[in-house]
Amino acid sequence: MRIAIDTNVLIAAVTRPGGTSARIVQTWLDGRLEVVASTATIREVELVLGAGWLARMVSPEVIEVLLEALRTRSVFIEQPPRILDLRLKDAGDLRLVEAAVAGGARYIVTTDREFLRARGYADVEFVTPAEFERLLGETGGQ
Repeated sequence: MRIAIDTNVLIAAVTRPGGTSARIVQTWLDGRLEVVASTATIREVELVLGAGWLARMVSPEVIEVLLEALRTRSVFIEQPPRILDLRLKDAGDLRLVEAAVAGGARYIVTTDREFLRARGYADVEFVTPAEFERLLGETGGQ
């Protein structure tokens, strides 16, 4: 199954290692999911994971492992086509939708309320980590 993971879920994964977001990231790292990323989405993750407040909570090694996985193990979409008919306040969220659509993701996993209110775009559904974990259990990751 191919998905896109919002930065807020990646932050939750490294700050709460036993949580739902961490289990989703681990499922990807175990090779049971494909994650779509683009230059813009990786840049946003690098910026946020490099923030000083996060460095006080998470070791640099954990952050670097996650960033390296995004750089080397993602389905990489260098320049996804722009989406002009979806309005989101955060340009980073729109870049994630563009990568997800171009990369053939079925879901964007996010905790962002604005995203979740939209529920989806094109063939991509926006779901919470808990909803996605339930879907994984139902489909076996297919």
